Amino acid sequence: MALGKVESIDPNNDTIGTIKEDESEQIYPYNDPIFKTKGLQVGSPCTYDIDYSAKQPIATNLFAYTPTEVEITTTVSGPLSVKSGETLKVRKGGMVNGTIVVDNGNLFVEDTGGVTGNITINNQGSFIVRKGGMVNGTIVVDSGSACKIVNKGNVNGTIVIASANRLIIGNANGGGIVSGGITIDKIRKVIITATSTINCRA
Repeated sequence: MALGKVESIDPNNDTIGTIKEDESEQIYPYNDPIFKTKGLQVGSPCTYDIDYSAKQPIATNLFAYTPTEVEITTTVSGPLSVKSGETLKVRKGGMVNGTIVVDNGNLFVEDTGGVTGNITINNQGSFIVRKGGMVNGTIVVDSGSACKIVNKGNVNGTIVIASANRLIIGNANGGGIVSGGITIDKIRKVIITATSTINCRA
């Protein structure tokens, strides 16, 4: 599953429309024969199934969810898990000593927050390392949506992607830093800006 919001609903046929994916901000069509039973409207947060390997991915099996958010601004021990619909932000003063598993949720490591252990992304979850956030471990994406290292975000370990929608390293606000290597099996799109550095460990 992936996370997003209902972007539009066909006024003549509510079983079709579009969703806007969280973090990647990509818009995909949806097709859900029982959409009217889901209680969804334009702007509603939703989970959905999607096959990014398809030529034209289509979201199906939509369900409403209530987003929740937790911030870490102190040192905590792992392992931690980020479940469906949850957002975890490791921010300034925050340090996670241990592993994090993101299971159809969103993980932000930002504002000089850090993670010392490995991060695993499952079920179309996403991770964003930005604004001086740092991950010292390996990032393994078994099944992910948006994977971003931008605006002076720093990953000291390697990134291993089995399947994902987007890998974005660097953006208009600044480059990303990946000191280890990157291995990709299957991905829809990769964006790397000229201000980013990869595998530059001395």
